[in-house]
Amino acid sequence: MKRFFYITLTLLVTVAFFSGCASMPEMPKVSMPDFISSDKESDDGLYRKVPASMRADVKEAEFDLKRAKANATLADEKLKLAELKKEREILKNKYARYDKDLSGVLVKKADVWVEIQKLEAIDNSNLGNREDNIKRIASLKTKKLGIESDVIEIKADMDTTQLRIKQLSKQISAQEKKTKRK
Repeated sequence: MKRFFYITLTLLVTVAFFSGCASMPEMPKVSMPDFISSDKESDDGLYRKVPASMRADVKEAEFDLKRAKANATLADEKLKLAELKKEREILKNKYARYDKDLSGVLVKKADVWVEIQKLEAIDNSNLGNREDNIKRIASLKTKKLGIESDVIEIKADMDTTQLRIKQLSKQISAQEKKTKRK
């Protein structure tokens, strides 16, 4: 019997809770700017009736508002400038890594070239097995071609990165002009 009573009571409370929520009218969502703008229209009519001698505080407040908006715009422009500079520095770092990679690849290329020259000198002197010499030279020349392909790819990456750095520098220059106080 107690169990039946608890189940019935729980069911009754749940139904009452949901029916109470469903029957309540929904509150309209009013943001602050909407509230201000709707009152502003009626206030403008009344404000026109205020004597000019009593409008000094309002003029000062309007001037402060314009200055605050200008400062906000300037802050946005400074943020854009900082983001552009950050992106340019990232690209400069990337360019430096490409330069380091290129120098490493050029060392490999020079090393392979030295080995090719040694094997060709050995082959031209009729030393060692001629067949093995030719195969090893061909293998090293193939390796050198692969390295030259890497050099071309790295240089292309460097060129595109350098181009993007120049574009960003122009954008930064234009953005710096926007952030100068007038």
